[in-house]
Amino acid sequence: MSDVRINTRSPYYVQANPTPPDPVEIPDPVEENTPPTVTITATTITPYVGDTVTLTAVATDSDGTIVSYLWGGTASPKTTVSIDVTSNDVESKIFYVIVTDDDGDTANAQITINWQEIPEQITNTDIDVDCGDIINQASFVGTKTYNLIGVGDKVGEVEVEFLDSGSQQDSPVKFDITWNGTTNTTGFIGESNYGAVYSIPPPDNTTSPTNKKQPTTLTINKTAATPTQVTLTAESFFPNDSYTFRLNCPDVESTETFYYTITGTCTTGDTTFTYTDVNGDSQSIVLANGETELISAQEDTVSAAICTGETEKGGQSFELGQPELTIDENAEFLVWLDNSGSLDDEVNSLKEMTDNQLKDTFLTYYGDDSVKYNGQVQYITSPLSLTGTDSSDERFFGWASTQKQNSNSDKVVHLIYVDEAYPSYQIDYLSSPNNKSQKYLDDIASLRNRLDSVSNYGDHIVIVFCIEKDRNALFEHFSHFIDNVSTGANGFDGSNGLSDRSEVIFVRNVPPLQDSDYYHQITIDALTSLGFKI
Repeated sequence: MSDVRINTRSPYYVQANPTPPDPVEIPDPVEENTPPTVTITATTITPYVGDTVTLTAVATDSDGTIVSYLWGGTASPKTTVSIDVTSNDVESKIFYVIVTDDDGDTANAQITINWQEIPEQITNTDIDVDCGDIINQASFVGTKTYNLIGVGDKVGEVEVEFLDSGSQQDSPVKFDITWNGTTNTTGFIGESNYGAVYSIPPPDNTTSPTNKKQPTTLTINKTAATPTQVTLTAESFFPNDSYTFRLNCPDVESTETFYYTITGTCTTGDTTFTYTDVNGDSQSIVLANGETELISAQEDTVSAAICTGETEKGGQSFELGQPELTIDENAEFLVWLDNSGSLDDEVNSLKEMTDNQLKDTFLTYYGDDSVKYNGQVQYITSPLSLTGTDSSDERFFGWASTQKQNSNSDKVVHLIYVDEAYPSYQIDYLSSPNNKSQKYLDDIASLRNRLDSVSNYGDHIVIVFCIEKDRNALFEHFSHFIDNVSTGANGFDGSNGLSDRSEVIFVRNVPPLQDSDYYHQITIDALTSLGFKI
């Protein structure tokens, strides 16, 4: 097409079918690479010499992947995600790692591991702990094992109670209590920040509780009498500063088992008795006509399965251990002394024991009030003045059946000191061991009725201390009498004796002419054996 001019004189013209210009090429924007990040974790930063520590590189790359790892500080380069390092010297070593992503960018991190000297380990397995004992432990490293022997065959919750000793108790220690293959643990308890560089091993319970002080406790439920062994183990990987704990033993169900006197009465054969023992197992025993045996069984489980027999229930037998008994301001102690003259040499020592050593031991239970103690702990050398006592002579079973002297007393404990040549029960056991005088029968019946009238074990306790003075045949006869009553032998069983009564014990063969300290000690020992926590 030819040019078409607007006019002949115009410099402008319109060109038909113009050629378009070449398009402009716009480049894509340049993307910037995000470098990777990396940190290092360690199984511990304070190992002991020779321990192996695992180091792990925790790396990420937001716009790609990690393609390589390179560790330094080791004897030779390592290229894995994790490495194991160790040292045989006490030293601090720096380890680092470099990671590279798929774009060639890198990141690095480092960590310091401090190897420490292995502390001397202390293991002690000979620490015996009784109920109520308070243990004050000083610094150690390693383990200590406490044998909680006071628990014995008791059943229930065993409690280790940590106490405030008034000194620093921040260094973490782990406590484990074990019975019959079962273990409960505190984990490591103490302060989480205690001014040391050590790392706390798991289980780390330093955040709750934060110390080894009250009311932190560790318990285990002992559900059976056996096995009797209960242990507490303390473990410290770092120097323990101190801790203090008290062992609280369980009380025992006092109605678990009872004594039963069983007698075969079948005239045409033997009597087979069945009963349930303390562990719930069924037992059987065969007795001939007239044969008698003392057994311990769960209440109301004794029966004569074959032929005929007699069953007589006695006192609680406590095969699971004696229940704990407490002394308070309402406990009454009657200290009886045979005043026939045969114990004149012991009178002063026994009176001194009551007025001094026994008072020192018991006064705290009576609020440190001497007047209250003197009202509740009575020393009696003239029992004839007491209501209900036979005035014709001094018979200690008659004394023991005496009612309480103070109407406010909730338990009465009779401490009876008697000469083993005691003539009150004139029975010739050498010629007729089964000959029981009417005095004996009356007194034993009165005492048993008294024991049956109280509601709980511990409301009425009788302890007879037999002081041995071998002067003539009376001593031998009376010794036979005590032996038979204690063991239920020669017809002195069931309602005819006291061997089936847990509330009555005999302390045999006490030597004469002892000082007040001696009599005090045997008195406390006897009370403890009955379950008193003194």
